[in-house]
Amino acid sequence: MRWRRVATVGLTAFALLVAAQPAGAVTYVGLHDLTCEGATTEGTGMPDGTSLSVALVDPASDRTLARGTVRTSASGTFEWRAKVSLSGMREVRAVVRRPGQSAALAWVEHSLARACPLASTGPNRTLPLVGVGLSSFTLGVLVLIAFAYQGRHARPEGRHLAAPYRGRFL
Repeated sequence: MRWRRVATVGLTAFALLVAAQPAGAVTYVGLHDLTCEGATTEGTGMPDGTSLSVALVDPASDRTLARGTVRTSASGTFEWRAKVSLSGMREVRAVVRRPGQSAALAWVEHSLARACPLASTGPNRTLPLVGVGLSSFTLGVLVLIAFAYQGRHARPEGRHLAAPYRGRFL
């Protein structure tokens, strides 16, 4: 009885493996090498030898950060590196389209571990800060010199008005 159950399960599994058809190409789009200076978009399972439009988009505002055109290989893969500043962003989206079409063929969204620091847009503030620190130190030294103890006391000449202290039982 037991061997019948094992044989039934084994034959069923074998029939399912024989009847299963090969899986079609799976479309995959991924982002890797994601830094504050850019990202690399890669894709597989795309139509072979086709020109595709790839864009990096800010998901918060739907603003396109970088756009490029790639041609897929004979195996349907591509790789595209975008050099763009991601300062202040926490997420980035890559969208793959066929040129001239508005519908996306595939897209992927990726979060950064932490937000990229904001870009420094102003002048270098090192010299003014050193100047303020040095002048504050100099002013402090001058104040200390001006009000420092000089070691002189005005001694009143003559006698004291109060009688000197003497014990009661002298």
